Amino acid sequence: MTHIFVHYHLRPGGVTRVMLQQAAAFQRMGLHCLTISSGPFDHLTGRHRCLPALDYADAQNLRWADLRELVKDLPQPWIWHVHNPTLGCHPDMASVIQNMAHAGERLILHLHDFAEEDRPQNLQRLSAGPPWFPVGERIHYVVLTTRDRDILRNAGLAANRVTVIGNPILPQPFPMPQSKSAQIIYPTRAITRKNMGEMLLLAALSPAGARFATTLGPGKSLHQSSYEHWQNVAQVLDLPVDWAVTESAGCSTNFGTHIRHATHLISTSMQEGFGMAFWEAIAWQRPLIGRAIPHIEEHLADHGIRHPHLYHGIFVDSLEFSQQSVTVQTELLERAMQDPTRVQVRQGNRSVDAVSWLALALSPEHKPLPLSLLDPFHPDQHARAVDQIAQSLKNAAASDISQLDAEVIRLSFRKTVQTHA
Repeated sequence: MTHIFVHYHLRPGGVTRVMLQQAAAFQRMGLHCLTISSGPFDHLTGRHRCLPALDYADAQNLRWADLRELVKDLPQPWIWHVHNPTLGCHPDMASVIQNMAHAGERLILHLHDFAEEDRPQNLQRLSAGPPWFPVGERIHYVVLTTRDRDILRNAGLAANRVTVIGNPILPQPFPMPQSKSAQIIYPTRAITRKNMGEMLLLAALSPAGARFATTLGPGKSLHQSSYEHWQNVAQVLDLPVDWAVTESAGCSTNFGTHIRHATHLISTSMQEGFGMAFWEAIAWQRPLIGRAIPHIEEHLADHGIRHPHLYHGIFVDSLEFSQQSVTVQTELLERAMQDPTRVQVRQGNRSVDAVSWLALALSPEHKPLPLSLLDPFHPDQHARAVDQIAQSLKNAAASDISQLDAEVIRLSFRKTVQTHA
């Protein structure tokens, strides 16, 4: 049996970090695996094969036959572990998955994110093609939270065909730097849902000497214009913000260097499948500040985790910042700089002025959460759970293929957004 991890690319990002941990854990446990992506990645443990047609940035023609040809020399049965196959990033992926399902291939469909969760371009691409949620005896879904599991089950997926497995997280504690001022890093690709304008708002209101940084730019994507807008705003307003600090030479080493020099992590994201920053703050032993995400907050609480310096809303002149257009956010940012008392942070039912909240949240007295909270998410635990699914698929008989109700899934995410609005 060969476990085959598949993703569009292995460029730096959250899914790539998960895949690096998966491959390393499989190697440690002596499990036979291979990773396929559109390009190599120097720090991947184990074997890798390249299929350029996987890269959604180029949207080349991708066929099931191309994948099959790439692994024909490997021991069967094959367990195809495909990351984010239903996200709509590649115009051919849904068709490839359907062909694999009908060919009787064994599939683990690992859903980190959903096109239905406010990704209209991706959902439109999916809707123009074949169904994208196949169901069969040799198909198993992996999701990151109980919310996502329940959404799939409501759409018709049997309970024994979906498993909640949190992302693998390896503790990598860094000593706290001897810095007199806060150094805050946002470990993210600076795309729209990461809410860059809100990070700038916090930077504008932070204590003197504080400095903020993002690790990655948006890459080749529709988010480039928004990214360039916020870069320009930060420059014009002379905000203490550095951009894409790990995209210089030697990315991996550089990433660790910047985490080591940071005193805090930040997340202002509005939507996450798992929210790696909420866990990596513990793994790297840094306090986390920023915006709470309701279903992530609930998932954290299920594991006894509560980050004390997260807010549920930030308001400028009674307008919730994240709900405004980029133009309005820019105006609100300028107003906030002129008069910081206009800005309020809401935590639960309590509101405080943002300047006071930031001074407290960035205080050096606050310590990170204990590493022991991550014990259930060790990569080896993750690998064992995945291998258990693979063993069940190995022994499963081929079956007819049906489809989940994609409209039920779409409406489920709409209800989730309305509930937390």
